[in-house]
Amino acid sequence: MVQSVDRALRILELLKEHPNGQGVTEVANFLQVAKSTAHRLLLSLERHGYVQKVGRESTYRLGLKFIEMNYFVVKHLNIVEIAKPLIEKLSKETGEIVHLVMLDNQQVVYIDKVDNLSAIRIYSQVGRRAPLYCTAVGKCILAHRDEEELYSYINQVQFKRFTEHTLANGEELVEELHAIRTRGYSYDNEEHELGIRCVAAPIFDYKGEVQYAVSVTGPLYRMSDDILKNTIPKLRETVEEISTKIGFSKNMYK
Repeated sequence: MVQSVDRALRILELLKEHPNGQGVTEVANFLQVAKSTAHRLLLSLERHGYVQKVGRESTYRLGLKFIEMNYFVVKHLNIVEIAKPLIEKLSKETGEIVHLVMLDNQQVVYIDKVDNLSAIRIYSQVGRRAPLYCTAVGKCILAHRDEEELYSYINQVQFKRFTEHTLANGEELVEELHAIRTRGYSYDNEEHELGIRCVAAPIFDYKGEVQYAVSVTGPLYRMSDDILKNTIPKLRETVEEISTKIGFSKNMYK
């Protein structure tokens, strides 16, 4: 029984690597079994919808059951639960506050936060909303919108100056977003709150879209360029792991 399950799973892995399908002979050779054994396994998988037969040559490829399974898994993913141990680790490694945010109605919403032991007060809490254009998390989400969505946002938003460093208009914002998309992370250099600096990176979902982001936030004197050289790789490693856990695969978009 265990051997049959193992062989069936290996067939699915094989078909994943060959999207145009494989015949019974190829499957039998891959498993190093008789063609009758390979055919029996394929029929069982076909019966349950995990593979489908195409063409007259009895070629098999992955079935539509995986669309149903994928939808079910993604629908029931809990991003906070998945990200929690990873952002806790990031906060411990950097010694700074880490935020997890999501996009909602042209704003970011803080959906989780890991505090450090600093006495420095940073104005953030779970459930709080903030603008996209002047926060590191917001900008790295915006940087991955398509052109139509981006300019629709710029035409609707009212640019309010929270500090003297806040971006004042759409032209400045677009220029910065292009740079963010190229380097893969974004900064908030006292744009939302004086004395506070953030660096953020995007989380990609199973469709390759960005609805979430993670930031590392701290007082300016503890977030120097030299310190950020060590912080940014840790941040990027964190978001890459979260992205993978919610279904993102770079291979899907090559």
